[in-house]
This record gives sequence, structure tokens and C-alpha cells, in this order.
Amino acid sequence: MVDIGKWPIFALCPQEDLKFIQQACVFGAGNEVLYVTKNDEVFVIGTNSSGCLGIGDAQSTIEPRRLDALCGKKIVSLSCGSGPHVVAVTSEGDIFSWGHNAYSQLGNGSTNQALTPSQVSTNLISKKVVSVACGSHHSMVATSDGEINAV
Repeated sequence: MVDIGKWPIFALCPQEDLKFIQQACVFGAGNEVLYVTKNDEVFVIGTNSSGCLGIGDAQSTIEPRRLDALCGKKIVSLSCGSGPHVVAVTSEGDIFSWGHNAYSQLGNGSTNQALTPSQVSTNLISKKVVSVACGSHHSMVATSDGEINAV
């Protein structure tokens, strides 16, 4: 189980569900979380600043909401930038991004905010992405051949 005891936001989740969490990304000063269960379901909870929960709107939620667009995708890497924005990488090397995008940090060719996860199809389409890291105004990925690229 992921050590989630230090994050108060998990007190909002059903306690019986916590033992199934395999990875989590807590962001927004601890006010937002995205977590992946052992059966590859993805859930979000929190204040939803700039639509960073990916649920299609900017409304806060105190109950975990399933993020259907990513369920079953086998998330291997997650990162959250302080925009806030979120980028997820799957075991297949696919990249999904959403949230604040004023600096084109989502890699979708625009500066429009994204309220739901969308697959990023850029010059990385022929590469296998293995991990992601986000900053306030950027997102970077590492590929299986050792390259580091902007999203």
C-alpha cells in the first residue's frame, strides 16, 4: 500500500478503499489528489483548481470521482505542476494531460485549459515515454531510449 497517512485529504476517501491504492499524486498544497488502484481504476478528489482533476468541470468534490478516461490505462508515471496541471504516462508510453495550460505545458499545441485528460500526440508519438516531471510552466518526459523532451 502507498503511504498515504500523512495526507489529510485521504480522510475523505472510504477507508476500505485505501488499501487498494497503488500510486497517488497529491498536489495543490495537499488539496487535490489523483490515485490509481491495484486494478487500474483512477480516482480524483479535491478542490479542482483550474479543472486539474480532469472531471470535465471546475467544481470541487469531497467524494472520490472515477476518471473514466484513464481507467484501465495502466498508469506508470504521474506528475503535477503548480499551474496546476497533470500529466500521466501509461505502460504503453502514451501521454495524457489536463488542467491549466497558459504556457502550453500540456503539450497539446494550445494555451487553452483542458478539463478532461487528452492524449498528447506530438513529436513523441514515435517514442516510448516512460516517465514525466512537471514544473509550474512546463512538463518534461523521459523516453525509453534515454532522451528528455518537453511535452
